[in-house]
Amino acid sequence: MRYRNEMGITNDLFPKEFAFGMTEEQMKHCDLRPDPEDVRNPITRRRGIDNFEAFMRFLAPVARGPVDETVRDGERVFNAIGCAACHVPALMTGPNQNPAFHRKSVPLFSDLLLHDIGTGDGIQQGAARPDEMRTPALWGLRLRRPFLHDGSAFTIEDAIQRHQREGELARRGFLQLRTDDRQHLLAFLRSL
Repeated sequence: MRYRNEMGITNDLFPKEFAFGMTEEQMKHCDLRPDPEDVRNPITRRRGIDNFEAFMRFLAPVARGPVDETVRDGERVFNAIGCAACHVPALMTGPNQNPAFHRKSVPLFSDLLLHDIGTGDGIQQGAARPDEMRTPALWGLRLRRPFLHDGSAFTIEDAIQRHQREGELARRGFLQLRTDDRQHLLAFLRSL
């Protein structure tokens, strides 16, 4: 659905555009290609979405940055204030015929679940209510700017301080940290 909803590419699985608030007549002027746009190649029998899925599946995770004692202290703070309740340090893959995926630990720092932390985008998507967002993986965090789903947080600190509702306990814990613990936590997050 993201292929259609976020990129606007229809296919045989999701053949109709979501034209949020647009009439069919307006869409005719905006989208000149007939639906579905992503069709199977007659030779390979693959669609663009199949190639995209294969690319994403086999994309290696971002390597972790340097880990020193400060970063290890920061990880202890991360766990102590409750961040790891949603940003679970590692998940285990299930059984898979491909040994590259069979029962592997994946250090993504996410539970991949939907949560309401007060930063929802107001859009219902599948099982996600308008106030819910899927917990983003924190691996590669040091390479990203800005933060949150809509780019509204410019620093890691801003993103943490925007946590409410289900993330309120971790936000409060962050705000109550001593200066050195806060710096260690941020060093840990910048190592991901």
